[in-house]
Amino acid sequence: MLISIIYLVISLFLEVIMSNFFSSTLSDASLFTTIYTIIGLVIIYPHFSNLKKYFLLTIFFGSLFGILYGCGFVFGLIIFLLIGLMIRFLYNVFPENVFMTNLISYISIFLYHLLSFVFLSVFSSISYSFMTLINILLGSIIMTIVYTSISYYIFLVIFNKKIIK
Repeated sequence: MLISIIYLVISLFLEVIMSNFFSSTLSDASLFTTIYTIIGLVIIYPHFSNLKKYFLLTIFFGSLFGILYGCGFVFGLIIFLLIGLMIRFLYNVFPENVFMTNLISYISIFLYHLLSFVFLSVFSSISYSFMTLINILLGSIIMTIVYTSISYYIFLVIFNKKIIK
């Protein structure tokens, strides 16, 4: 569990670093833009035997994400919890391999952006067009695949060497 927490903290810091170096706007999404913390939740899920601890981490990092990125404590908590439930469902449906892990990561990123889009459209005076949502989703494909694949193989090596279980 300690390795998973360290990995999620690194993912959160990487998100901060990448957003500062490769800034993007709603209309001009950078190719390095993705939500590393959500990818982290996808990567660590297969290595948790205790779902309660996984969902506690999901709630904690969702709340932290909401506070850091201004979407709100409750919104971050709810959206990450929904994504965590979806991750659990998809891992029960699909086999665990690098391709499916990439697919689950991208579906999770898609769900985050879609829920954010709906939330902003319904409850906020700030909204963006459907085409902007599509641009954000298309812009995040490359980095999502790269970060998910690298993380998948790192965790594969760590857990196959039985450093922790």
